[in-house]
Amino acid sequence: MNYNTKMDSTTTKDQGFLPNFCGITEVFMLVLVVELFALVLALAPASELGFWDRLALGSFFMQWIALINASLLCALRKLLNNQPVHINALLSFSMMMTISLLFSLLIIYFGEDIGFYDTNSYDWSQYFLIRNLAISAVVYAVVLRYFYIQHQWRLNIEAQSYAQVQALKARIRPHFLFNSMNTIASLISIDASKAEKAVEDLSDLFRASLTENTRHTLNDEIALTRSYVDIEHLRLGDRLNIEWVLEASPENMEIPALCLQPLVENAIYYGIEPIPEGGNIKIKAHIQNNQLCLSVSNPIHSQSYMSKHKSNHMAQQNIRQRLSLMYGEQAEFKITEESQFYTVSLLIPIKNIHE
Repeated sequence: MNYNTKMDSTTTKDQGFLPNFCGITEVFMLVLVVELFALVLALAPASELGFWDRLALGSFFMQWIALINASLLCALRKLLNNQPVHINALLSFSMMMTISLLFSLLIIYFGEDIGFYDTNSYDWSQYFLIRNLAISAVVYAVVLRYFYIQHQWRLNIEAQSYAQVQALKARIRPHFLFNSMNTIASLISIDASKAEKAVEDLSDLFRASLTENTRHTLNDEIALTRSYVDIEHLRLGDRLNIEWVLEASPENMEIPALCLQPLVENAIYYGIEPIPEGGNIKIKAHIQNNQLCLSVSNPIHSQSYMSKHKSNHMAQQNIRQRLSLMYGEQAEFKITEESQFYTVSLLIPIKNIHE
């Protein structure tokens, strides 16, 4: 089984700070912000035109500049983002200032014909040009600075998420490794094929813990969890029963690495081991309200189990934080405690699927 079939998506994207101006949402927000800015400028009269005339002409002027700049940044984004940060910022700023200059000159030349102003004096033209360039320079500098800060914030979030994944991968319990090696040693003389299979499963677990990817496919996560369960089943025997409920779902979707296996590990360690007769763990994957739902349910035996169960919050908190970092409020981490069962559910938005 290969856990390196996909590179981490954070390494495949360009690392520049310019966002995507090609999306409908981004264009809509741009138009809305520019219109609000035009409204503010229209409230401060700079000519004898009425408020609605100033708003209409100002909106026409600024929207064209904004949309052309957005189109150019959309077309040149990949090229610009491949440049060093200071080169990227300088080229973007110069390009946008050039567009503002050209449109200002066009308004000066044709403005009287279209009713933008009613005088063509040299002083007014000079004032109009300097005013537009000054406002554009301030706005472009602030916007580029904002994009850069947002980009740095996003990189910090990705770095934090990566560090949390590595911490979770390094969390293989010593007792699990010790018990697994003892089980394999005991099987060598009894059933060599089972011992070989256990070694392969253990290798898969360590391979997954050593890879640097923070995401992989749902298929990979399920396969990893099966390898873990197979090893534990050799140790616990009939005390451990696993019920897999894998309904129709996009198994090649990208999900956070190690978001299911640690929950199953907790379910075995805190739910099955304390019960002498063992129990049943239910692992479910299905689509619910345009989200992938992963859930793990295990039995609750006694109050002593409940007090012991409090110590499993590390893995849960780790997964909860990674879901929040990767998907924001679009993902959910839910815990349901009933009289006899304890269930942890993950809801991951389907729109993050990469088929």
